[in-house]
This record gives sequence, structure tokens and C-alpha cells, in this order.
Amino acid sequence: MSTTATQTPSTEYAVEARGIVKTFGSTRALRGANLQVKRGECHALLGRNGAGKSTLIAALTGLVKPDEGELILGGINATAGEHDHIACVYQKSTLVADLTVAENITLGAQPRTRFGLVDWKSIDRTARELLRRWGNPNLADRLVGDLEPIEKKIVEICRALSRGPRILLLDEPTAGLDGAGAGELFRQIEVLKNDGVTVIYVSHHLEEIFAICDRVTVLRDGADVMACDVGDLTMGKLIATMTGSTPDLPADGPASTATAQTPRAVSGEPTLVVRGLDIADRVFGLDMTVYPGECVGLTGLDGAGHVHIGRAVAGHVRPVAGEIVHLGRPLRPDPAAAILAGVGFVPEDRHVDGYVPEMSVEENATLSILHRITNKAGFLDTGKRRSIYRKLSDAWTIVASSPDQHAEQLSGGNQQKVVLARALASDPHTVVVINPTAGVDVAAKQSIYATLVELKEAGKAILVVSGDDDDLRICDRVLALRKGHVAAEFGRGFAEDDLVAAVQGADAPQASSDHTPPQVRSS
Repeated sequence: MSTTATQTPSTEYAVEARGIVKTFGSTRALRGANLQVKRGECHALLGRNGAGKSTLIAALTGLVKPDEGELILGGINATAGEHDHIACVYQKSTLVADLTVAENITLGAQPRTRFGLVDWKSIDRTARELLRRWGNPNLADRLVGDLEPIEKKIVEICRALSRGPRILLLDEPTAGLDGAGAGELFRQIEVLKNDGVTVIYVSHHLEEIFAICDRVTVLRDGADVMACDVGDLTMGKLIATMTGSTPDLPADGPASTATAQTPRAVSGEPTLVVRGLDIADRVFGLDMTVYPGECVGLTGLDGAGHVHIGRAVAGHVRPVAGEIVHLGRPLRPDPAAAILAGVGFVPEDRHVDGYVPEMSVEENATLSILHRITNKAGFLDTGKRRSIYRKLSDAWTIVASSPDQHAEQLSGGNQQKVVLARALASDPHTVVVINPTAGVDVAAKQSIYATLVELKEAGKAILVVSGDDDDLRICDRVLALRKGHVAAEFGRGFAEDDLVAAVQGADAPQASSDHTPPQVRSS
């Protein structure tokens, strides 16, 4: 597999990845990436989306096989597939809520008696021994569904370590934890280190790196671009290394979160007004306005709340407090009501929520306007539906063998065009799009951008929810969210470093999202 000469494993390092190359089709995810993690340290693995972190993690844990390079885990060459020395706790929980903690810890490796029956005493003993390290052996009998988030995280760590690995990879470990929970997790990581466990820490929250990690490796474009002690870094230098820009940020983050460019002139009353929006454990007291002919972006890390805001505007999430006003009228938290009120919606995952795979392209594209293509007797007017679909297909240049082709048979770009066509079939006043260009090719991406700009220029209010900088470049304003609050607001032509600093936790001035734009003209 590797053309690299085998080197003698180092006793200093628990993990060594040397010149790792991995290609998926025409995409080279890793370009000779290197990683060295010392025994007993907490080592941060950082990089922006698409930098290669997920692929390197998959290589370390044995989920994918590198095309080139060498992996040394616990002093043993793991290139050929020996990965017993490392375990991973992923961001998304894999616990079973209806099983006890002890059952979850031993799931998949339950000890048996000599008669082949499950050895429940051994299961309980194993779980309690692992939990005792964290001073919580009494968790063993409780149902996982009844636990607090930090308790669930501890259970996942125990399960990962129950097979005996001495290298633990934590992927976004504070996701879903409050401040107290994160603090408790950090204390447990120190316990792990004192016990000789090596921790690889993957997170987008940069302040956590300075709080818990000893060293850091940064990936960019599939290659390692920096490896050093955390004590030798400033926040500005770390962000600049991740983005590939000049490290001219001050140590505590950007001096200003605003760009010098004048905001786009808007006119009339706002189309969309959000006041004091609270979404359970996700968004807190958010205010936002979007004007006719304005495109506003919402961005943040996973769990920051921006996706929930977009879904709430489209009626798919019920707020616990606050109100959403559309065209001067309160918007009910109901998807059908939102469509009738003039809100078009493109969800974040087209495969799950965007289209019905077994239905035709034509049926999918017209789902939002069934009330318009039904005759007085209550029957579907197939001729009218076909006519409307033809117009949508021409406008979106949907490539399908026929209107009757199943949507699941289309390319990713054409599937997304069908979802967008459906959202716009009702001629909405406001269009909410979440990750609008995810998984589409360059040509489809440019087509989607062009259409959104045309809609904006036609007076529609556009809300773009995305973590992709390219998606946000078409916006007149961008609100950067962090832990359910607006951390900063940017005008057009924002600096990438500033945006990264805002969403990832660099100290930056707070900015209100209660927007009263300059240059407002009377309608």
C-alpha cells in the first residue's frame, strides 16, 4: 500500500501518522498528512470543514484504509489494519437510551458464562470498575435515557475504554454540554491523562484547545500545516493558520467584527421580523429582521442554533418563547401554515427531508402547490401540474429523462434543483435555504447562487443558513451565532478570519442582531 520506507516506531509517541494519502474518486482528501501525538498528552487536531480531519480520524480508527503512508498506534504498525489500541467517542451519541449504563458499556462484547448465557454479574462488575475512576459507580444500574448529558458522555468514554485501548479520540466532546458539563469533562480528561491515556481532541471551539490541550496539529487542504505546543500559540495565529491567511489578528481575536463595506440599501417595511426567539436549549432571545430584496446569512458551528432558527421560520420547529412575524402577521409554527403565508423552505438534508425518493420529479417539484393544481371536484389536474412543472424545469434547468423519472435517480445537483423548485413553486415572499449547495458540483452551485441573487433582486427576502463561506458570500449581512446567541454581525465582503473568530470563540465584541439598516428608503 505504501511506497514509504518503514521506519522504527518511536517510544515517545503513542500515535504517528506519516505521509497519509487518501483519495475518494477525483477528490484527494489527504495529501501526505502527518500527526505525532506524545504518550499521555491531550493533543488537539484542528482544521476547517474539508481540511481532512474526518478522513484522518477514519484512517486512525480503521474505518478507511490509506492509499499511502504509515500508521503507528501504541508502538505497533497499524497500516495493515490493527487498530485495537485506539477508540473513538463520536459527536453523535451511540448509546441506547432504553438499556442500563452497564448494558451500554459492554454492548457488543457481553461476557458469557460457561453455559453460554449472558454473565450479568460480570457486566455489572466491569461497568462499576470503569465508572469508579470517575467516582460514579452507582450509575451502572440507571437507564441511559435518564442521565444528564455529561453523565452520558462519561458512559461513552467508559465504553470506549472497556476494550483496553490507551488512545482515546474525542470528536467534538462538549457538543450538548453546558459550561458546568464541559468543566467536568475537562477534569475527567486530566484523570485520563494521569492514568496514562493519550487523548486526541477534535473541536471547532478554539477556547477549549487553550483550556485543556497540551499540543496542537492543524490540517488545511488535506495536509498538516502546523504542529506545536499550545503555549506557543495565540488565538490570532491559530485562526490564521487554519484559514491560510496572514496572522495579523491580535492575541485575543479580531479588534472589530464589522467590515468597512456599506450595507446594501433596503426599502420599506421588513418582510420578516423575529423578536425574542427562544428555542429549547438552542436559541436564546434572538432578534432579527430581513427586508425585501435583502439576503441575510446565518452561520455557526454545529449546535450554535442557526439551523434551528431557519427551521423555526419555516414552521418546522416550535419556539418556547418569542414571535416570528411575516408580512406583518404572526407566523404559526406549522409547515403548511408557513407555505400558505408565503415562506418557501429548502431543508438541510435533501435526502431525508427534501424530496420523496419514490415519487416522480414532477410530483416532487409541485408538492407545495397541491391546492393550486386540484380542480373543484377535489381531483388532481394532471395537465395543469405538467404545465407548471415544465416551467419550473425550464427555469431551473432540471436534467431528467422525463417528468416521470423518480427523484432518487437524479444526480445530487438536479435533486437539489427539484427541492429548490418546489420551494419556489408557490411564489413565496421569503425563501429559507439551509446548506443550499451541499453535495452539488460547481456548475449546480453557480446556478443556485444565480437564482438566489435573482430572487433577491426581484424583492424576495432570502435567509441563507450555512457553514459554507461561499454560500454566505451572496449575503448582504451575515449573523454569526455561538451557543444560541449572535456573536457578531458582518456586512458584505466579510473577512474570513473575523467570521472564524466569531463562530469559534475568539474574544470579539458582541454585536446585536436587532438590525436597523442605514439608507432605508420609504416605499
